Order: sequence, then C-alpha cells, then structure tokens
Amino acid sequence: MKHRMTRGFGIDAAETAALTIVDPRATERIVEACDWRQIRTKEKNRIDNALRKLNAHDRAFARAVLGGKSWRDLCMPKSTFSVRLKKVEKIFLCP
Repeated sequence: MKHRMTRGFGIDAAETAALTIVDPRATERIVEACDWRQIRTKEKNRIDNALRKLNAHDRAFARAVLGGKSWRDLCMPKSTFSVRLKKVEKIFLCP
C-alpha cells in the first residue's frame, strides 16, 4: 500500500509537470478563468449591508479596522478598541 501511494503521487506529479511544461501559463489561466469579480462583489455587498446597521461613528471605526488599522493606528486604548470591535463583530456575525 505504501508503494502504491508513492507511485500514484509520482505519476500525478509527472503529469502535472508535463502539462506545465506544455503550457507554462496553466496556473495563471485557471486563476483567470475564475470569476473573482463576482465573488468580490458578493463580499462587498455583505460588508456594506452589515455596515448600514451601524451608526456613523461605529461605521467609520469598522471601515478603519477593515482597512487594516490597529488600536495604535487609531490612537485609542486597547480596551476601548476591543469593546468597539466586539460590538462591530456582533453586527457582522448576525444574519
């Protein structure tokens, strides 16, 4: 059984290598074929719907956090950041 798994992996790797050699852009073509715009649009719509439930002050905070800001970047105490983040997370997690 051990040899069979190794042999299967080797054959699969050889076939993948052969396909890649024939078409060096094989991986790129697969990624390009995916409809990333539709996926990103759905995610953006979900985020926008969740943000609408927040007041303006919390909405600005949520957008900053989604943009990668930390408690240090926002110049606020870590405990305040955590409390506000928990409040925003509840909105995002509720359907």
